[in-house]
Amino acid sequence: MASFPFILQAHQGNHQVELVYNGQQLEFDGLNLDGGHRIIKTTEILNIDIEHENSLVIAVASAKNGPTKESVLERLVFQVRDKANAVQWQSNVLSHVYKDIKRGRHFKVLVNPFGGQGHAKKLWETIAEPIFTAAGCTYDLTYTTHRYHAKEIAKDLNIRLYDAVVSVSGDGVLHEVVNGLMERPDAIAAHKLPIGAIPGGSGNALSYSLLGEDHGGHVTNAVLGIIKGRAMPVDLCSVTQGQNRYFSFVLQSFGLVADVDLGTEDMRWMGEARFTVAAVGKLLSQQTYPCELSYIPVETNVDKIRAEYNYRRQQSVVWADQTHDELDQSHPTIVDRFGGVNSQLNKSDGWVTDSEDVITAVGAKLPWISKGMLLNPAATPNDGLIDLIVFPKGTGRINGIQVMLGTETGEHIYHDKVRYMKVKAFRLTPKNASGFISMDGEHTPYSPYQVEAHSGLISVLSIEGRYARSMRE
Repeated sequence: MASFPFILQAHQGNHQVELVYNGQQLEFDGLNLDGGHRIIKTTEILNIDIEHENSLVIAVASAKNGPTKESVLERLVFQVRDKANAVQWQSNVLSHVYKDIKRGRHFKVLVNPFGGQGHAKKLWETIAEPIFTAAGCTYDLTYTTHRYHAKEIAKDLNIRLYDAVVSVSGDGVLHEVVNGLMERPDAIAAHKLPIGAIPGGSGNALSYSLLGEDHGGHVTNAVLGIIKGRAMPVDLCSVTQGQNRYFSFVLQSFGLVADVDLGTEDMRWMGEARFTVAAVGKLLSQQTYPCELSYIPVETNVDKIRAEYNYRRQQSVVWADQTHDELDQSHPTIVDRFGGVNSQLNKSDGWVTDSEDVITAVGAKLPWISKGMLLNPAATPNDGLIDLIVFPKGTGRINGIQVMLGTETGEHIYHDKVRYMKVKAFRLTPKNASGFISMDGEHTPYSPYQVEAHSGLISVLSIEGRYARSMRE
């Protein structure tokens, strides 16, 4: 490949421009609507086409409205006189833009038309689909029609036809996809099919965790991560409850968080704000939930957890094709090392048991659970551990509101009324007759459950290869 910068002489009407790609961004001296000149810089090149012999069309996602605003799709059109030079420039630029990444991917896209207050279909048609098309990607589209439809599709999908399965919805459809892939007879191969998340629901925990608070709700930024991302290994939690086992990748919640998640369906019209409004109301009521909580701790000191988080941020990114997980020809099924919910706890594994009432107890693998709700700031994609957070009884109204406000930035974990720890597994047994238990936002029976982390079992498309920074240095 030629050395940087890659330069091409072109025209916009009668205006001569020099297109300069320096390996990070495209720069040129463009024209304003009033005919004046301006230096235009864009970092996200999607595709470059040469049309009608001398027309050069560059599809870009431009952050022209500011770094925290959603990028927009633009088509930059130029005229070139030396087609041979244009073809060489096109080849050089695209080879760098898509270095180590397959261009023109083919996706299985699942859109939940009921997601995000019914907006997911429009988000796909007006924002996501045009970007995929501009980037030269193709797709097979299905609108989900009923609960577990996405799971049914994932179980029957011909995985050899697709580069990834993409969800335009909240985290519920992704939960179904993950469980559909893991229940297949060929799960050894199917669990390696990468997953892409486009925010189209109420929570969008995976999208916020990948892109952070500023961009987690932006469809364009999510699509760019799918088009240009690589497969990042992500831990999966095995959940046993009764005689059943399923898999969770977001959170497993009991008490306040589960009530807010599942007990506020009549507040969906509020969008993401429903979680905050309902949580404040629950904290003010001082409601507690009787349970027995057992766990295998790895670290319970928040300062040490933060130090380990920052140490991991300094290490090189490891991609899915550079790792080996526990599913292979010699181990065709997932084995829970610490048994299931119906097993006797083995004290030699290091189990600790607490029997006090709680306000909430949440295990998680993602830092954000929704916009403005950074509940588990030390959660990382593939540390092989669960972040377990407990708000104990006796927190009090003032402390409760302080803790709630802290969840916007993740600072709540330093409050002396909050217990935050890294664990290998945990078991929760409710002691009252009825209530809510939420797995990735899905309703599950109100009965004991046990959760265990399995390292790197699924992969998610990501440009950075890690979640957005969620914990201070």
